Amino acid sequence: MIPFFLSVLLAASAEGGESSHLAVIRPAPDFELTTHDNKPFRFHSLKGHVVLVSFIFTTCNGSCPATTHRMSAIQQELKRRGLLPKRPIHLISISLDPKRDTPDVLRRYMKLYDVDPESWTFLTGTPARVMKVVEQWRMWVRPAANGQLDHPSRIFLVDKAGKIREIYNLAFLKTDWVIEDIQSLLAEN
Repeated sequence: MIPFFLSVLLAASAEGGESSHLAVIRPAPDFELTTHDNKPFRFHSLKGHVVLVSFIFTTCNGSCPATTHRMSAIQQELKRRGLLPKRPIHLISISLDPKRDTPDVLRRYMKLYDVDPESWTFLTGTPARVMKVVEQWRMWVRPAANGQLDHPSRIFLVDKAGKIREIYNLAFLKTDWVIEDIQSLLAEN
């Protein structure tokens, strides 16, 4: 008798598709927020793309600058490998501080990290709408000292079907690892 996991791999190979080593964690919640260009953005519009989603705020003096820096390195490496703009890949950063992170502030922040807005969108919205997204994605945020916010460092990898397939913390947000995972998801049917 063939073990179940092996039968799944064999079936995928027989159908001409590949199976990723990444398990399906849960569906990625849909939402609508406002882009750095002050336009409405619906997450569902990225169906068919592999998406990397981070939660940051621009005045953070903790993990957010490191997260944004690593996401920038991932975007640059995707370009270097010829995956951007040719492949359906998109990066998203959602502000945890919508009161201060207006679209103008987000655009200035993007320039600090040499962000290419063709494949990376920064999002904000009303505090109520942003907090709903935070909760739907099973994140949390709370006030901390000196106007800072306490929050976990979680970066979500979403497949082309809109399913969360990996959740990285900052320690595991390594460029080569993330790109390997992205390529694995791109190869899936």
